[in-house]
Amino acid sequence: MDPFYETVKELAEVIGKSSGSGTGDVVKLLRFSTGKYGDISFPLIRYAKKGDIPLSNLYDKIISEINRNSLLKRTLGKVSLDKGYLNISLDTVEMSKMYYSILRNNRLEVPKTPEGKTIVVEHTSANPVHPLHMGHARNSSIGDTLSRLLKARGHRVNTRFYIDDVGRQVAVAALGVKLLGKSVREIAGEYGLKPDWAIGYIYSLTHLLLDIYELTKKIEEARDEDERKLLVNKRDDLLIDLSRIIETAPKGLGERLLKAFEKLREEGDPLEELRKIMYSYEHRKDDNIVRLIRESVEASLEGFRETLGLMGVEFDEWDWESDVVWSGLVDEIIEKARKSPYITIHKGALALDLTYAASQEEVRKAIELPRSLEIPPLILVRSDGTTLYTTRDIAYTLLKFRKTGASKVINVIGADQRLPQIQIRLALYTLGYKKEALNTIHYAYEIVRLPGERMSGRRGRLLGLDDVLKRTHSVALEEVLKRNPGLGEEEADRIAWKIAVGAVRFSMVSFNAMRPITYSVERATSFEGNSGAYIQYTYARANGILRKHGEIDWESIKYETVTDPSIRTLFLEAVKTPFTAAKAADDMKPELLANYLVELADVFNSWYQKDSVIQEKDSGKRMFKAALVLLVKEALGLGMDLLGIPLTPRM
Repeated sequence: MDPFYETVKELAEVIGKSSGSGTGDVVKLLRFSTGKYGDISFPLIRYAKKGDIPLSNLYDKIISEINRNSLLKRTLGKVSLDKGYLNISLDTVEMSKMYYSILRNNRLEVPKTPEGKTIVVEHTSANPVHPLHMGHARNSSIGDTLSRLLKARGHRVNTRFYIDDVGRQVAVAALGVKLLGKSVREIAGEYGLKPDWAIGYIYSLTHLLLDIYELTKKIEEARDEDERKLLVNKRDDLLIDLSRIIETAPKGLGERLLKAFEKLREEGDPLEELRKIMYSYEHRKDDNIVRLIRESVEASLEGFRETLGLMGVEFDEWDWESDVVWSGLVDEIIEKARKSPYITIHKGALALDLTYAASQEEVRKAIELPRSLEIPPLILVRSDGTTLYTTRDIAYTLLKFRKTGASKVINVIGADQRLPQIQIRLALYTLGYKKEALNTIHYAYEIVRLPGERMSGRRGRLLGLDDVLKRTHSVALEEVLKRNPGLGEEEADRIAWKIAVGAVRFSMVSFNAMRPITYSVERATSFEGNSGAYIQYTYARANGILRKHGEIDWESIKYETVTDPSIRTLFLEAVKTPFTAAKAADDMKPELLANYLVELADVFNSWYQKDSVIQEKDSGKRMFKAALVLLVKEALGLGMDLLGIPLTPRM
């Protein structure tokens, strides 16, 4: 049992029962502070007016209920009514006894929900044709943190990575690998690259060559001079990009691929070869192409796993898009759509009319569909017989529900995919999969910018997460050595990597997901301010105090020490950690916990600068303070674990 969480919960139940309101509504209106009006306040007058109950009568009823509640009688101090607000002070002496008893025998934990559910969290799911970039860093940090929070809250969480191996992009990369005549692993080994970087260069080069080839054909066919000039300018831009990536790619790789492409162009149509690869793989018509793509993608995934492993991100399942297609589930969707009254032809292709589903109030509410948003028909199959990724995503959504028995599926996907995600859920509803449609959540996030940098896989601007982590590690290492000149090289390097990972992960989740962010290495690694490094530094400081202090004599603690105003403030801030983590999980807002940890670090560092643990002469007070430092350390450690920030006993 977490004393603060249970106190708030039972207090909300008492107020709700007395006023005839829902407990959840009461919790939303509770305000927490340590000012002159108490530690918790509630606008009781609002409920007195709403229920037409005299305010004094409602107050007396609440006091009576509190006196009948054994926990509240112990943990609450003064309860008063002032200007329509119910003001409550906590009995911190009693609460400190409860928390120190927990610390003596166990660790702090996130309170478990009584309604544990099976929840699927699909996240990252990067296209395996280039290395992970900062957008994926935000996706994986959000997805992994949500998973950690939900698991800690008592839900059964299944994490999944969707391997997008069907469609044009992977086919482009496969064409490049085929032209080079060697596997991705062989090419990576030859040029000293991670395999995801090797395939990234191959994809970028091949994509540019195909685009230039296609534009050249259009230029040759153009009859209008203005149109021709426009096309020539576009091609010139691509030629500049091609020249740049040939220079930045490992020496000789670009030239080899260019030579092989020229040979293909002399023998036939590269675009036709690309279409052949796409169709043959999706319909499993050519074992050689299946082997080529599978081996290439697996190699890229090796690189992903290495980077994600460094970030502390793991998955329960890796789902191949091709397996979803080959299982017949996509055909099942298409066949069901053909028999649906909502089937139509849109732009010459088989499509699903989504207007009926979009008009249903339960759907609009569940997926937060704006009334002004125009929803076009969803094309299911192209004229060449290949399916669109949205069609395959409908099938994959069903697979996630069917394989896990989930009551909810959370898809962490960029905000730019808002319309397709809406279409997928509307399509599910239209085809009769109402439960799945209403319980699929698009957890959208906005872009991550790097000062003065742009990334484009197609244009060969490969600024990957690996680069950012290395750059962040370098800055962190410099800071660690500056602060600890006698620290060994290996230890300093290990600490710097922890700081780098914490810096990236904290930066990705400390803001609302729908707010675009700019990642600054210097700001992210600052030991002062709103950063993961600041939290890690505070954790290390608390650990250092405990190391110097030595063992805590729990029997000699003077619990009245908590009545000191600054100590009381720090104690109350620390005990809110499990409550805040539970709220972050329930609201699916990791930023609540991230920003709370910064506040806790601020309060602790402010107290530590004015008060001393080691130099305290009174033994009972010293033991209380040492236990308080342990409480802060455990609170920070719990929050860091949930956010995926590596623990740093020393810095």
